[in-house]
Amino acid sequence: MNTLLPVLFVFLATACVNRDVTENPAPALSYQIAMTQAGAAFEIEDWDSLNHNLDAAQLARPYSLYVLKNRILARSLAGRTDEAFALIEQAAERGLTLDLNGHEAFDLLKADPLYAPLKARMVENQKPIGTPAVFLRHDDTSLLPEAIADDGAGGVYVGSVRNGEIIHLLRDGTRSRMATAPGGVFDLELRGHTIWAAVNNQLAYVGGKEQPPFAAIMAFDQVTGAIIHETRMTGADVLFGDIEIDAMGAVYASDSSTPRIVKYSPGPDAIIEFAIDDRLVNLQGIALDEAGGHLFVADYLVGLFVINLADGVVRPIRNAANAHLGGIDGLYHHEGALIGIQNGSTPQRIIRMELNDKADAVVRLDVIQQNIDTWNEPTHGYLAHDAFRYIATSNWPSYDDAWNDRTDRPAKPLLVMTAPY
Repeated sequence: MNTLLPVLFVFLATACVNRDVTENPAPALSYQIAMTQAGAAFEIEDWDSLNHNLDAAQLARPYSLYVLKNRILARSLAGRTDEAFALIEQAAERGLTLDLNGHEAFDLLKADPLYAPLKARMVENQKPIGTPAVFLRHDDTSLLPEAIADDGAGGVYVGSVRNGEIIHLLRDGTRSRMATAPGGVFDLELRGHTIWAAVNNQLAYVGGKEQPPFAAIMAFDQVTGAIIHETRMTGADVLFGDIEIDAMGAVYASDSSTPRIVKYSPGPDAIIEFAIDDRLVNLQGIALDEAGGHLFVADYLVGLFVINLADGVVRPIRNAANAHLGGIDGLYHHEGALIGIQNGSTPQRIIRMELNDKADAVVRLDVIQQNIDTWNEPTHGYLAHDAFRYIATSNWPSYDDAWNDRTDRPAKPLLVMTAPY
């Protein structure tokens, strides 16, 4: 999480902006330099320089709510009120809400008659959408469940970030421990009788802190839970968030720390750097379209990208729908569309993004569900034959920055919920 302007708070979500990343795929100024110069401009009240540098930072991270809020503030400080309202209006048009507090310049905007209809739209944007059904409930609140996979027989495998357990859950509440990984389990994929996992001994994982940080691609026997395979990459600069497996058994993993896509294939060079691009910032979900030759990638702050499976070339996906494409965690491909779990937006949503024939533009976005009361940050899911099923209560917000339990926001029982797709 980045911080800069001392008068503002630190934010935990992302939002849209008035320029799409594909309009300028290579920003002239890096995010770090732009934000450093913006901070200096703020201190000496050089509002023109502040606006210029924040605009440059937004080009590098087009879906950052932190930057967007600072841009609205900067416009107000410079007396460019119409532009400030235009930024707020576009966020409202894209179904989002903004918390405009922390500076008297925001108070001046909110006192303007132009703000009232925008506020009304943002309040409307907060209303729940959809009526999800509970597919499965498990009362253990200690897991921090991030990963889920269909067992093919009516139950699910769930991976715990907190303690590394992979558990098997049936709809009748029956639980069995299938395996224990040497780190937190961030994603699961079942192929044949093998369960593949993305494992990291970082962040909220409570065991193995005496070991150097690592990220691993692991495989477990579905019947015995025995470790079949483990390939590690060491260092604090690697963190595997999501995996996909192609028909030949190659495993693709998103590395949110570096960021890049790595590929594991059996052989002497087990893990290779498959795709890397200077525009990538914080990779999350990936979705394989093997028939189309594509790997779709969600970047929390920059939006969507598509990678050519043949050569690893990375291309941004155009935002032809003028929609909010940031803050996407889980990502899934289905019949020419992408299903996204958008837990980095306000409100949080499950969305369906229709692609054009070339799969290089989002032409329509539909909100399937949003802001459900029983959620505690949805994360990953899977496409079943009848519905999209997802972890509705990952409980990430129930931990503080030191990964201790928050008494003001207790963890909820695990809920696996459904959404149409």
